[in-house]
Amino acid sequence: MPVPYVTAQWHTTQVPLPQIPGRDEVASTVSAVRGALPSREQLLFYSGLTAAAALSVIEWPVAAAIGIGTAVVQRTASRGNGQA
Repeated sequence: MPVPYVTAQWHTTQVPLPQIPGRDEVASTVSAVRGALPSREQLLFYSGLTAAAALSVIEWPVAAAIGIGTAVVQRTASRGNGQA
């Protein structure tokens, strides 16, 4: 008479490890991030605008409108300088 029995099977999965970036990749990433950051003056302006909204000196929708408007004007002006 056959007797049923249980067997254990182990299946492993090979997980590829990510490659550690080299010096060139890190330098490229750092320069790309620096290019996307606002200048020091712009950062101070947006920080002051945020502080004014946080302290209820101006309402947050007004601060948002000023910030968005300033960003649009600066982006438009920087694109317009290259087309002349």
